[in-house]
Amino acid sequence: MAYTRISSHRSMVFDAHRNELYAKAIRELTTPESVVLDLGAGLGIHGLIAAAANVKKVYLVEPESVIRLALEVAKANGLADRVEVFEAPVEQISLPEPVDLIVSVFTGDLLYSEDLLPSLFYARDRYLRPGGRMVPDRAELVLVPVSAPAIHEKYSACWAQPGGGIDFSSVRRFAANDIYWLRREESKTDFLAEPAVVSSLDLMTSTDADCNGKAGVRVHHTGLCHGLMAWIKMRLGQAWLSTSPDAPEVHWSPVFLPLDPPVELQAGEEIILGLNRPAGGDWTWTLEGQSGTRRHSSFLSRPDGPERLKKFAPDYRPALGQDGELALQALTMMRESNSNRDIAQALLQTHPGRFNELDAAMQYVQSLVKRFARGGGV
Repeated sequence: MAYTRISSHRSMVFDAHRNELYAKAIRELTTPESVVLDLGAGLGIHGLIAAAANVKKVYLVEPESVIRLALEVAKANGLADRVEVFEAPVEQISLPEPVDLIVSVFTGDLLYSEDLLPSLFYARDRYLRPGGRMVPDRAELVLVPVSAPAIHEKYSACWAQPGGGIDFSSVRRFAANDIYWLRREESKTDFLAEPAVVSSLDLMTSTDADCNGKAGVRVHHTGLCHGLMAWIKMRLGQAWLSTSPDAPEVHWSPVFLPLDPPVELQAGEEIILGLNRPAGGDWTWTLEGQSGTRRHSSFLSRPDGPERLKKFAPDYRPALGQDGELALQALTMMRESNSNRDIAQALLQTHPGRFNELDAAMQYVQSLVKRFARGGGV
């Protein structure tokens, strides 16, 4: 998810249930002498809650420019005297002092899915004072086998039906390896076993951002298993927040991992559920039992999966394609302090097949400036 737009933060700022639990934990764990780090602060909702609780100091750390509005909000609420903003990744800043509490929302829908845990571990190891606390300080990833014919039909089996009179059934195998973030109203399914924790992280001590989850469960009633439902739980002070379909709604979502074809599970059967993902890699989910075995991977959800894997190999020697050469030329001219217009004109001349007019080349240059240019240009 991109967090550059204000619309991306609306659901988080107005997530009443989640923010109430965060606020309660923050108040329980702080005193007027506490120093708080809100990591990945966004618009600063949790750090500003801490400031409103009369802590000594709050540091808001967020790489996106929306953090500038957090300072405006702090001023509007009379909190600016105890709030300091850092617009950069935590790895690129230097806080002036250790902190007593780190508040974060780095777990995402599947705990590991946004690859933010390494930054949380970095901040913890560098800035958390001995005896300091974290919110959350523990997190769990939960799986359950489900009977979900409507969801399976909508996302996987539908490809067996013609579209516009054309047979798209060859696409079904890719859809069966994709991950589906569900709206709350469509996440109600029939659980075929009790939910099981497949991965548990102590955020105070963990250093591993790889997911290697496995759990055995007993099927409690016979049914056709269309997939696995996944969600997270996190401990906020004394309370646990869950994104389960049965929990109060929050902006995070339960996730559906399809099994295709579905497998008929028998009451009393012991099955093993697995969910794995190396940091920055693809998800793999498995079901193993007497009734059958299924193995799926998001690696197989894209036609270019094998090609991508080859490119990521340590010994692969990459060569720049046309897009790479284009970006290299533009960034080189940027480093030489050429103007946007000069860069765009040069690209138009050297890549006439890519841009048919100066405005198109200018838009491309501006997109690179937004991503790579430092402040203070002339």
